[in-house]
Amino acid sequence: LTGVNFVRICDRDKNMIDRQRVRIGRKFAQVSEGAKEIFLRDGFSGTSVDDIAAAARVSKATLYSYFADKRLMFEEAMQNERQRLEDAILFDIPADAAPTQAIPALTRQIAEWLVAPDSVRLYRVHVAEAARFPDVARNYHAALHKGLRDRLRERLDHWVAWGELRIEDTTLAAEQLVRLAGAEIHDMATLDGGHAPDHDQIARIADSAAQLFLKAHG
Repeated sequence: LTGVNFVRICDRDKNMIDRQRVRIGRKFAQVSEGAKEIFLRDGFSGTSVDDIAAAARVSKATLYSYFADKRLMFEEAMQNERQRLEDAILFDIPADAAPTQAIPALTRQIAEWLVAPDSVRLYRVHVAEAARFPDVARNYHAALHKGLRDRLRERLDHWVAWGELRIEDTTLAAEQLVRLAGAEIHDMATLDGGHAPDHDQIARIADSAAQLFLKAHG
């Protein structure tokens, strides 16, 4: 490409992006919610604009007044659902709880979150559409880390500072604990039609994860 042609292509692409900006309006939330419902149920390829319009209870013209195409609808819907689930990650542990009591409770809460129907549906859609929407998949992975790993790391840093745990890399340790807490049951929930394992299965895996972690770092 010559320099002039390269500039022309960049300008053309910029104009295309500008035309595709999402427009906020009175029924925007209604449209976004309808799109999320259908995308989580049927995925991107299995969803039609007619399906979204029906779920949102609006006309196709109204849909296109907010979004230039279905891809933008998908990206917006996934972003909103990621944010909602990330905000819902709240560890219910007393601030002064010792690791021996807190970590088993944390692993159970992490496991319950990982196999919750909303979490599983969102995970399955992002995996299925990772090749088509790599940026969306990367954003999901980053949000999952921020919601689970980073918040857990804050707890670990506190216990390390007080000499209650011995950990050299709390970021890595937090990642490992999340993986341990979801071992097997996350795959079961994801691959078995989204049906969560029962309470006893979750408790067995989560408690084993806590015991192993405390043995390594306690």
